[in-house]
Amino acid sequence: MEIIKHNLQFNQMTKRDLKKIVLIILHHQCGKGQTVEEIHNYHKNKLKWAGIGYHFFIDFEGNVHQGRPIEFVGSHCAGNNTSSIGICLEGDFRKDKPTQEQLTSCKELIKELNKKLGRQLRVLNHKDLYATLCPVINLKEMVK
Repeated sequence: MEIIKHNLQFNQMTKRDLKKIVLIILHHQCGKGQTVEEIHNYHKNKLKWAGIGYHFFIDFEGNVHQGRPIEFVGSHCAGNNTSSIGICLEGDFRKDKPTQEQLTSCKELIKELNKKLGRQLRVLNHKDLYATLCPVINLKEMVK
């Protein structure tokens, strides 16, 4: 699987032990289509985070983009960031559905992460852990 890397510059991030990662948390973009760089700049400059809070971003065509490296704690699900990897799919699933390409890539990415980390990670929707509608639909069932 090809993962597109961007030259994102982060502020100080917290390194973590990959053995403590037990979850993959799925999100939808919930807004107008933005690139990884635009999300990164918003998270970094407006929210004052280290940079993009998601570890991966999957666009409508199914391209997988590297966000925050998995070696660092994300900023995508309060209370669960140290033990999880955040995957965000492009689109607003309040009115759209993910593309088949996105679902296929998400399934592949989950398999790759399980293989890389040497264990089966639990896959949840953001709303399973936090009081939010994200990702509105039951995305975890769609990528099984």
